[in-house]
Amino acid sequence: MAVVPRSPSSADFRECFAEVPRTVLTSSGPVEYADRGLGDAILSVHGTLGGWDQGLVAAEFLRLNGCRIIAPSRPGYLGTPLSTGPTFAEQGDAMAALLDVLEIGSIMVFAVSGGGPAAYELASRYPDRVSKLVQVDAVCIPGPIPRAASQLFARDTLIRAEMWMLKHAPKSTLTALLRIAGTDGKHVVAERASTLAASPGRTAALEASLRSSLGAARRRAGMKNDYAALPSAQVNRITCPTLIVHARSDKAVPAASAEYAHANIPRSELYWIDGSHLSFGLEAADTAPAYVLNWLKGQ
Repeated sequence: MAVVPRSPSSADFRECFAEVPRTVLTSSGPVEYADRGLGDAILSVHGTLGGWDQGLVAAEFLRLNGCRIIAPSRPGYLGTPLSTGPTFAEQGDAMAALLDVLEIGSIMVFAVSGGGPAAYELASRYPDRVSKLVQVDAVCIPGPIPRAASQLFARDTLIRAEMWMLKHAPKSTLTALLRIAGTDGKHVVAERASTLAASPGRTAALEASLRSSLGAARRRAGMKNDYAALPSAQVNRITCPTLIVHARSDKAVPAASAEYAHANIPRSELYWIDGSHLSFGLEAADTAPAYVLNWLKGQ
């Protein structure tokens, strides 16, 4: 029976930021992570210009519906030094090493955007450690990660300005962000922006996502490394059930990444959503998170 998930509120997102991360020494080096919630454990792998806080925010809908979220900062982000894993293969190793320290044998993995390559490496290199894999608007195609819109927000002044604008002029701010992220057509953008601006829950999710990029100076080394590293996972070796969720009009991470992953991962499903790189938490927030939750719980 399908589960109708609870959706995060502004208060839920604030609690994500109130968590206190910890740093453990693994066989790969120091890894910072946050641990929130009770239930089935899910490793949440953040995207570019993120960290443990972005990992918690992205997976908060899963925590609200009975899951424990373990959110590491990838190498170069916040408290995890770049030396722990400058390549995506080494980042996969570091996540496996974190699971060793936490005494977790196998875990479900939820990854977004620029966190995709590290999660694919984990599943490819350690097939016995990943029971299910979900990738949302994630990079997969071998080659440099596209220089996504996140590079526009690599300064705290810009991030704070976007947050202020989102609060005081939500429609115009959403219109600009949707255009950057990939939604095409002026009339389509205007209509979607109006609908989203009228929904406080949607703007709260976007505000939390922006907030999880503050302290950009402590995230910039990881961002630059993401753009320089080369995704190279042999995804055809991934044996776990894999759900690939991707926006059709995504400009930050083009749909070709999803198509490549689906064509090469034997037990994969491709779930398309309309809209842009922001769609999972905005335009598709009524349907896509529910689909992911039911897929994880039901398959």
